Amino acid sequence: MAFEFTWTIYAGDTDYSERICTPVVVDYVVRTLQEFRSSIGFTNKRFQHEAYIPPARNVDIDYLAPIWADDELTITLDPSIGTTSMTYELTGTTERSHAVEGSLTTVFVDSNSGEPIPIPEEFRDNVESFLSE
Repeated sequence: MAFEFTWTIYAGDTDYSERICTPVVVDYVVRTLQEFRSSIGFTNKRFQHEAYIPPARNVDIDYLAPIWADDELTITLDPSIGTTSMTYELTGTTERSHAVEGSLTTVFVDSNSGEPIPIPEEFRDNVESFLSE
């Protein structure tokens, strides 16, 4: 099962070409990831109190079609569980086109040492529960 969240693109999200500004797409992907984590019980505030954090390690996005102001952009994340990391295959679609695709990888690290750790059991269990729905 994949997680979807839809965003409205504002004029301020575009650049001189009137298309979405390249880094804004990454922002929407990261915000969608935050929405996914919140939906499984892991808000940003919760991570402030955990002994671990899951920062991004890699983002890879291919832009396939223009995204304009006032478009509704639906970001879909399909999570895959690793040992210390999560990879989310992603797509972004508008009412006209399949606009972006790629992946986002996060790695779990100890908050103090910054060293990779196995995905915490509760997080893994919550993702597996989401995937089985």
